[in-house]
Amino acid sequence: MAVNYGLITTLFILVTTSLAVGYGFGVRVQRLPFTAAIGFSEQQWQFLRWWVKLALVVGVLLPIALLIHAWGQPSSRMFWSSYLLVVAVQLISERVLSQWLVPSVVVLIGFFYTLFRLWQLLDGFLQLSLTGLTLIGLVAVVLFWAANLLMLMIMAIPAVYQRQRLQE
Repeated sequence: MAVNYGLITTLFILVTTSLAVGYGFGVRVQRLPFTAAIGFSEQQWQFLRWWVKLALVVGVLLPIALLIHAWGQPSSRMFWSSYLLVVAVQLISERVLSQWLVPSVVVLIGFFYTLFRLWQLLDGFLQLSLTGLTLIGLVAVVLFWAANLLMLMIMAIPAVYQRQRLQE
């Protein structure tokens, strides 16, 4: 039975966007235990600026290079195109929803998109014929997004979560 990746991706984007909008409104009316702003220290902001640059290189530019390298292989081209489409949708939704609702919505969006991206990449290991530099590139991208998930759980989520609001 073939999996319809287009349908899965579309449903993921719709569900995640709906959750992000709900989160944004919930935080605005103070019904959720999260802050509107991201409460990073100056040291955390400095780390994050470096991290975003690393994300651009490993999470966007390297996959673009892998797409170009695999252009003649339809399954690899489809895989990397789908990956980059999801990255673009994430960046657009973070930008639009953080301006329209609350800035902290980027943490929720980043968390769910990172989980989905890891699923995409791990599925790529099963679907693609990988050798040499392509395999190394895919492993580097997977390792970066796994580290990104840890960063979100250790640094970003605690920066927006307010436990005391649950106790009120």
